[in-house]
Amino acid sequence: MDFNLSDEQRMLQENARRYMEKSYAFNNREAIAADGSFSSRKWQEYADMGWLAAGIPEAYGGVGFGAVEIAILVEEMGRGLLLEPYLHACLLPSALIQHCADEAYKMRLLPAIGSGEALIAVACSEPESRGDVAWATTRAQRRGDEYVLNGRKSMVVCAAQSDWLLVVARSAGEAGAAAGLSIFLLARDTPGVSLESVRLLDGTPAADLVLNDVVIPAASLLGAEGGAYPGLQRGIDECIVHQCAEIVGGMEDVLALCSDYLKTRKQFGVAIGSFQALQHRMADMAIETMQARASLHRGLAILVSDSPADERSAQISGCKAQVMRSAKFVTAQGIQLHGGYGVTEEFKVGHHYRRLVLGNAWLGGMDYHLARYARLIQASCAAMT
Repeated sequence: MDFNLSDEQRMLQENARRYMEKSYAFNNREAIAADGSFSSRKWQEYADMGWLAAGIPEAYGGVGFGAVEIAILVEEMGRGLLLEPYLHACLLPSALIQHCADEAYKMRLLPAIGSGEALIAVACSEPESRGDVAWATTRAQRRGDEYVLNGRKSMVVCAAQSDWLLVVARSAGEAGAAAGLSIFLLARDTPGVSLESVRLLDGTPAADLVLNDVVIPAASLLGAEGGAYPGLQRGIDECIVHQCAEIVGGMEDVLALCSDYLKTRKQFGVAIGSFQALQHRMADMAIETMQARASLHRGLAILVSDSPADERSAQISGCKAQVMRSAKFVTAQGIQLHGGYGVTEEFKVGHHYRRLVLGNAWLGGMDYHLARYARLIQASCAAMT
């Protein structure tokens, strides 16, 4: 897979970077965060620029970008610490609809997402799931022409701001089984739906979703009953790779912030960047950033490969585990190089660390993905003996 950027890809990168530098200069970001961390006006700007339609095929009114182009865009968002949850409320719902919904729902929902007319939150995680896509205890019981939903979903980003909810529920089987998972579309104000709103570590609005005898028509089901797992896992795999791109962009920015700080901060009459020990730290950070970028490239290559679905998914877990490990090192070192000031609100490097902590909790943490990848390696070794 060729990762040398074409002229069109380079133009996309430059335009996204200019926008982020202008609209998300750190002082501007603080003002946006103070206003609630989600701006409907900016969300519409993203729609006007084609960002919300980036991953949507042209047949549904989208731009039709591939995985590499989306990664380029998301990397610049990570560099600038975009506040609006682009991954959670744009890429993930559009991916799930593409991979799980029937044609009628695709024609209805994908153009609305791309134009900014509909904001859809995804409720796929539960307190005990820890990243396991198949772990769902929320139940969907069929009663004639209706379904009754009961359960609790956690960390539903932008739930209170959304128009619609995509809820993953179990219509058959037990928690952890791939078979029996279904996805339902329901309005946020449906009777029986309640939100317990929270503000995440980086200021992102989210909520726990409580479903208490929520009655919805059978037509709310996306795709085949009980058959959502393959599409659900595919959509989540794509978002994990693009989350890696966001994190790599943040790591690149941390390197730049630290380089500038070491050139301007002085001790004993000289810039601290002249101290050999700190130069060694910067070199280690640069190596970890290159390793994370290599893992991102590997994840992008895996997405377009013809590997079996379970193997592909486990390999992507390995990519996330490595990117998270490298990013934890780089952002923590960035805070230390700022002499501890990096944890304060006034320094951007601490905000990158907060975003990393949140990213680690979304769609499974580093430990979960590392263990999943290790099982794949063990199985491969066992097959060779």
